[in-house]
Amino acid sequence: MKRAPLPTLLTLLLTLLLALPAGAADPADDGPRLRHDPFRRPGGGALAPVAGDAAAPVEWQPRLRGVLLSGPRSLANVDGQMVAIGERLDGHRLLSVTEYQAVFEKDGRRVVLDMRRPPRESRP
Repeated sequence: MKRAPLPTLLTLLLTLLLALPAGAADPADDGPRLRHDPFRRPGGGALAPVAGDAAAPVEWQPRLRGVLLSGPRSLANVDGQMVAIGERLDGHRLLSVTEYQAVFEKDGRRVVLDMRRPPRESRP
């Protein structure tokens, strides 16, 4: 295989550089600006609160992703965070871990997280 002469390579490189758009090499150029939030759900958002309205309580609905059974040292993976029995997550204390469930308690209410179905709340 023959090597191309040096002037031919330089000519080719210069031609390619001149063919690029003027702002293509500018890292500060972010491109076109979006006029809307692409992550906003369609149909609008929540209405603004009216003065005097009580804030609705936010329901705690994490996802149980996995469990590690080891007796009193069992762990639950809740939304990617490992929680040991007795530890708290968002104010909820982990009471027990079984093969498919983790039971949390907050203010006397128990929340059972099950890997097989959505979270449910039960009374004491």
